[in-house]
Amino acid sequence: MTSRPASERRTILVTGGTGALGVELVSRLARTSNASVVVLARGTARARTVVLPPGVRTLTGDVRLGSTFGLGSADVATLRERVTDIVHCAADTTFNRPLADARETNVAGTQAVLGFAKECRHLQRMVCFSTVYVAGRTTGCFAEQDVGGADGFVNSYEQSKAEMEAVVRDAMRELPIAIYRLSTIIGDAHTGEVGGLNAIHHALRLLYQGLAPMVPGRETGLVDLIPVDFAADASHHLFERDFTEGATYHLCAGAAGSATLGALLDATMVAFERYRPAWRKRSIARPAIVELETYELFVRSVEEAGNQVLLQATRAVQAFAYQLAYPKVFDGRRADRVLGPAGIVAPTVLDYYDRIVRWCVETNWGTQP
Repeated sequence: MTSRPASERRTILVTGGTGALGVELVSRLARTSNASVVVLARGTARARTVVLPPGVRTLTGDVRLGSTFGLGSADVATLRERVTDIVHCAADTTFNRPLADARETNVAGTQAVLGFAKECRHLQRMVCFSTVYVAGRTTGCFAEQDVGGADGFVNSYEQSKAEMEAVVRDAMRELPIAIYRLSTIIGDAHTGEVGGLNAIHHALRLLYQGLAPMVPGRETGLVDLIPVDFAADASHHLFERDFTEGATYHLCAGAAGSATLGALLDATMVAFERYRPAWRKRSIARPAIVELETYELFVRSVEEAGNQVLLQATRAVQAFAYQLAYPKVFDGRRADRVLGPAGIVAPTVLDYYDRIVRWCVETNWGTQP
């Protein structure tokens, strides 16, 4: 890689810049960086409705289409000449996707971005976003230097992201790359607004409807959740102010900021009653927390009974529910040492969780204003 003259502005390419985290990160990059920001967007319904900051250029392309992203040759040539930084956020985050489909975006898509990066002769830094859940079925403490998967995975998302990380670590021999592993993002800590529904929000809706009578796990098992504003602030600082190539960081709540599964369920039921008083009349009990074997028996009984409503609900929450059966604590001390002095600290989940549930209930999970 060669350096550009100091007088020339940086150009940052962001993949997945119209996703829940991508939008927040692009906003920060456009506001604080002396750089041109280019967003690669797939042209989905969300991408067409997202409003990005003035001056941000959007190109319609897809990382699944190889290292040219399906762009015209002129656009690709211009990008290769100008890009100095790459932020790779694009990912398929659906837990129950067939593995081959998950790999298409998360593994092959990342290989395409790396292939493009190798052609950018002025590239100075690149970050690839992953997930702390590459830990898979590991229990106990999972640190930033750990490589997951030794005990297998709960779903195709975890496995495809672990395979993605292996590809990225191999490319670190040639490219200036860092990996930022995110915990589960659930919304904005201040407003409660949810930019994109994920497995947590779908599980909340099923709890609200009384379609999740039990979940696997332990009453005292920790559930690690983070707000999108923390994720964006942390990743922006690490990338812009304290970039370290070859590093892996956990952007998570950790032991101090996580909530126990029991406390989270209790807080959910209290919030439902607070923001929908009529919900109390339905007398929906808090889901029972059971051992994995008991939960699997329940899943089999639902499948055998053939109740389509309960079957669809169970399948919707199943891929996430199994994560609860393998309790773990994510160690983010390397990230904390960098972010702490900058005043960037993940808030305790229960300090803002009520706002997330309120947003879900009052907007009917984003379907109403």
